[in-house]
Amino acid sequence: MKLVFSSLAQAKKDSGFTYLGKVNNGSKHYKAFKYGELVYTIYLSPGNMSGYEVCAGRTAECTALCLNESGHNRMDAKRNHINRSRIGKTQMFFENHEFFSRWVIRDINAGIAKAKKMGFKFSVRINNTSDISPELIYIKENGIKKNILELFPDIQFYDYTKVQGRLRLMNKYDNYDLTYSYNGSNMETCMQLLKSGIKVAMVFEKVPTEFNGFKVINGDLYDMRYKDEPGTIIGLKFKKVRSKPDATNTFVIHEHELVAEPA
Repeated sequence: MKLVFSSLAQAKKDSGFTYLGKVNNGSKHYKAFKYGELVYTIYLSPGNMSGYEVCAGRTAECTALCLNESGHNRMDAKRNHINRSRIGKTQMFFENHEFFSRWVIRDINAGIAKAKKMGFKFSVRINNTSDISPELIYIKENGIKKNILELFPDIQFYDYTKVQGRLRLMNKYDNYDLTYSYNGSNMETCMQLLKSGIKVAMVFEKVPTEFNGFKVINGDLYDMRYKDEPGTIIGLKFKKVRSKPDATNTFVIHEHELVAEPA
């Protein structure tokens, strides 16, 4: 069914969703309050769970331990309500793209107004459990196509990505920050990017202060990665998910791997 966005109330009624994205949603984003910031975020279904691929740079290793099924979703295995909601929203992105995009734009405008009223900063992270380009969220008016980065040039957007080519968007848009992610098999690329000043996220069994000669910061203290120092490793502690981790899975860097030769 073709959906047309006219108002938030109508969007909720027509889509069956009570919300598309939220501000400071989840334990990690909630920490943004301490920094005087509101972060608008969206949770889609990762990989091809929805029937559509949204994580082009994924591997079998990161797919098996995806944080999509951590936290509340880890406990929702029986009802599977969270996964079903994320799948539906992802399908809406592909099948009712303009409706989805206009809802995102409406939410961002509402978030900006709320942050201004509170005296807070405001930022946007589109990809919490997906890896799509923000250039794909756009509208056309009077024959002119504009994506969300262009529509909100004064708003800071940020994401993690496993798609190396997408890093070029940081040169194209001043308001977009990206942190590259280790996927279990791209360590050489990660080291090269770190040397060039790109931030890289890695999942550790126990987060160190240094790895392969590079500084590691605790990425679980806050999520606003655009605040981080260039060329640093964003250390994230492994979060338990529904599936039991395989000891041979290279996505999580274990303590015995921390003694390594400098890059």
